Amino acid sequence: MDPINPQPNSAPTPAPVSQTPAPVATTPAPTPVTQAAAAPTPKTCKCPTVNAADWDKKKQIINKVFFKAFSPRIFYYPFSFVIDVLRAQKAAIAKGYKPVENGMVLDDGAMFLGNAMIEVTGANTNDPAVLSLEGKEVYTKVSRRPWNQIKLDIDELTKELGKKPAQFFIWYTSCPGCTENKEVKSVLIALP
Repeated sequence: MDPINPQPNSAPTPAPVSQTPAPVATTPAPTPVTQAAAAPTPKTCKCPTVNAADWDKKKQIINKVFFKAFSPRIFYYPFSFVIDVLRAQKAAIAKGYKPVENGMVLDDGAMFLGNAMIEVTGANTNDPAVLSLEGKEVYTKVSRRPWNQIKLDIDELTKELGKKPAQFFIWYTSCPGCTENKEVKSVLIALP
C-alpha cells in the first residue's frame, strides 16, 4: 500500500490512444506590432533623460569605454539595431567585459557597414572591438529631429566644428517607443 494513497497497488492505466492524428507543429506567422503595443510606459522605459543644456554644443570629456558589434545598414538606417546591441552584449560578456546597465548605446553613423557600441567596464582597450573615449575631448550636439532627419544635424555639427570630424557617433537617447515624447532624440558625439 502506498502511504500517501491508501489504494492497493495496481498497474498504471495506459493513456487512451487518440484516433485522430496530432496536429503538425508550425511556427505561427508573425503579427505586426502596433506602435501603441510596442511603446513602453513611463514606468517601464529605461531611456535616459537628457538635459539638452548639458550636451548641446559642448566640448567635454566622456570617460567611457564601448564594445563594438557589426551592424548592417541600408543608407544609414540600422535595420537590426536591437539584435546588434544584444549580440554586442553577448560577445562582450564572452570576453569577460561587463555591459553597463542602462549604459550609453552608440552608433557610428555608417552608410552600410557600421557598428553598434555598448558601454562596458573591465575591457581591454587594446582589443580592436573596444572603443575608448577615456581622456579624449569630444564635441557634442543635441538632435531634436527624428532619425530620418538627423543628417541636417550632422551637417550643422560639421559647420560648427569648421571641418569634418575624425570620428563621429550617435548616442540614441530614446527608444522607438518613446521618441515622440522626448525632446532630445539623440546626441551627436564628434572627435574633432
